[in-house]
Amino acid sequence: MKTLIVLAVCIIVAQALTDEQKEKLKKHKTECLTETEVDEQLVNKLKAGDYKTESEALKKYALCMLIKSELMTKDGKFKKDVALAKVTNPADKPQVEKLIDTCLANKGNNPHQTAWNYVKCYHEKDPKHAIFL
Repeated sequence: MKTLIVLAVCIIVAQALTDEQKEKLKKHKTECLTETEVDEQLVNKLKAGDYKTESEALKKYALCMLIKSELMTKDGKFKKDVALAKVTNPADKPQVEKLIDTCLANKGNNPHQTAWNYVKCYHEKDPKHAIFL
């Protein structure tokens, strides 16, 4: 699957990122760390696949990364059309769409909870392709 979906936060479904994409994500991460005042060590744990710690700051960070990646609005509405447009292999779109729908089924009571539920679900369902930065 060669798809670019940021999660994220920050979620990206990709086997390889271009240098430009990596720089954008690095910029988003820096901005979201500042905006949310989340502990960077907690974010690094997410990057390593450890979603056991759940805090308001991490949830806000997830929303921030999704917003900056243009995958979610500030009110927590996921932009599935944008995500699917980033799927480079048309044969992968049905599988990616099903995973997105599955992970969006668990809405939160606020936008950052919805973002957190989504990124956590995506990691649980497809850890091989879920990269949270």
